[in-house]
Amino acid sequence: MIALRLLLVVFNVAVVTFLIYRMLAVAKVPLAKSKKVIIITGGVMLLLAPFGMFFGIFAPSPQYFLVYPVAISLFLYLTKQL
Repeated sequence: MIALRLLLVVFNVAVVTFLIYRMLAVAKVPLAKSKKVIIITGGVMLLLAPFGMFFGIFAPSPQYFLVYPVAISLFLYLTKQL
């Protein structure tokens, strides 16, 4: 159980770091303001899940482990298309 918690913390730290990095990279790219707003808003929404677990607002569930990686993958796919 301790190993699972450690793995969850490491995963969330990596995801938060990479999301912040991608959002800063998108902010520097010359895009239409409406596209930037959508991408930054999506990134912030994806950041809410790890911070919600960290602050104890909700507990990790099996759905988190299924849906969150798919959402991160979709976000990265959309930002790579820029």
